[in-house]
Amino acid sequence: MKINYLFLIFFITCFATTVSAQKYKTTEQVEVSGKYGETTFTSSKSFYANVSEAPNFRILSKILKNETLRNTLENEEMVTLFAVADEAFTKLPKKSRDSILGNTDLMKAMVTFLAVPGRFDSKSIMNAVKKNGGKARLNTVEGNFLTITEEAGELVLIDENGNKAKVIAPDYYHKNGFFHIIDGLIFPPSE
Repeated sequence: MKINYLFLIFFITCFATTVSAQKYKTTEQVEVSGKYGETTFTSSKSFYANVSEAPNFRILSKILKNETLRNTLENEEMVTLFAVADEAFTKLPKKSRDSILGNTDLMKAMVTFLAVPGRFDSKSIMNAVKKNGGKARLNTVEGNFLTITEEAGELVLIDENGNKAKVIAPDYYHKNGFFHIIDGLIFPPSE
């Protein structure tokens, strides 16, 4: 009888050790990458490191050189960002573009307005839009609400003044979450 108990204890100990060891077998994180044009974005880099290497994000990279702003985004455990491509700025008349780019406080506010705590891929955002009658409101890092709708199967961000930005390339990873590329400028609510 003692042999049966010893065998049972030995079996349970071995089984428990094997199961718990498999859970912690590796601490490696799988790197996920995606291409946008000629640029490859990877999950092993921060958002800033990803966009600073891309020729389509020169303006956003300049804005993110501000260390305080960059730290605000990078200190979020998980964050979804909507990255403004340079084409959004070049579509504007020169006078408007210079006025917006010359206002650093506005640019910082715009970037934090386009940052949402949590990891939201395009599918989960689209599901939220459909679930809420065609419009989803996400809390931003700064405490505002970012409104997202769906038009012709595409996600569209809208600000309180009716400015729209379409998600033209979704679901890129960065070290702390996701980012989606947008083609327009939207601004936080004016105080």
